[in-house]
Formats: sequence, C-alpha cells, structure tokens
Amino acid sequence: MMTIKFDDFCDNYDLFVKLCDMTSEPIKISKAGRKDLVVISAEAFDRRRKMLDLREKLLRVSEDEPFGDRGISLDELGKYLSEIENGK
Repeated sequence: MMTIKFDDFCDNYDLFVKLCDMTSEPIKISKAGRKDLVVISAEAFDRRRKMLDLREKLLRVSEDEPFGDRGISLDELGKYLSEIENGK
C-alpha cells in the first residue's frame, strides 16, 4: 500500500483517483509525518466489503455441518458468490 503526503494528494487529486480505480488498492495519506487516512475507490470498497461479508458467513459454518443448519443455504451462497463475481 502506497503512502503519500496530504499536500501531494490535494495537488494531484485526479491522478490518485485514477490510481485507486486502476489498482483497486487503498492509498495511505500522511499529514505532518503521521499516517492519517486511507483512501480507496468506492467500487473497491464495495467489493472488499462483500468479500468480508462472505468470509464472515463462511467462518460461521463448521466444516462438518451442512450450510442449511447454520442459516445459509447452498443456493443463497451461490447467489451471493455470483453477485460478487458480477461486481454488484
């Protein structure tokens, strides 16, 4: 993850927006020598949030129990994975 100075970010905002969009990686913003903020594109944020939601759901399921016993069916999981793959 790249770290840039606040002033550089402000002076080159459009450049860093494009960089975030192209790489889908967050950028750390530092101010007065301290890491202050993390910036990420909205699309990348939504994708990461969905992946974290999925990971959380999968962690609730133990390996030896069927999905249905823990509140999520295989159909629901399939739909959720399809949404993530299609970028929704």
